[in-house]
Amino acid sequence: MTSFSTSVHQVVSDALADLNEAQTKGKIPKNPLSETHFLAAWTTNAIKKKRYESDVLPTLTIWQRKARSLGKNAALVTTFAAIKRTYEHVFDESLSAKPVYKTQVSALCEQLIAQQWMVNTDLVVGEKLNRHSGGQASLIICTEQFESHFEDGLLVKPLSLYIRGDIPEALAAAYQHTLLLHKVTDYKSKVKYHGEYIIYPENSGEFLPELLEA
Repeated sequence: MTSFSTSVHQVVSDALADLNEAQTKGKIPKNPLSETHFLAAWTTNAIKKKRYESDVLPTLTIWQRKARSLGKNAALVTTFAAIKRTYEHVFDESLSAKPVYKTQVSALCEQLIAQQWMVNTDLVVGEKLNRHSGGQASLIICTEQFESHFEDGLLVKPLSLYIRGDIPEALAAAYQHTLLLHKVTDYKSKVKYHGEYIIYPENSGEFLPELLEA
């Protein structure tokens, strides 16, 4: 079965290719409003004709509604390009998902420490953990997950990261180590004042990861 990440990458790739072809042929002007109208119609057609796997249908529906309500401010071209770029960064040459290794997560932790973050991987995160960082940016990974969710150094179960601080900075650091962060919550979580983000095996979640700003 095709993964969500593979399916949604195919969607945005096809959409951008069709838009580019229409603009090359002079059918669609190169401006945000015309591009949004094109992608709104394209998305509606994809939904009606069931062109893609069912797991991407909720995402397509969100884009369809966003285009209708926000018009050019929906910025679908920017979003589609960011999704395409993000997945191609973590896919291999054949555009298949690659394994995630513990060394990548450890390298992320080391980089954030170098960037003056408080990083902790030796705490047990139970139902609730109150951890004060004194205002310092903070990353916490449950020590039990950090040990048990890897087999022979390979991530085999989703790994929760509890983050407080500059989220774009954390996203950029994760991206450098070929890791995608999927947001569960950006504030309230099992760790007080921290949001929860998940790294999935093969970076393949069932919904879109957080995207870096272009």
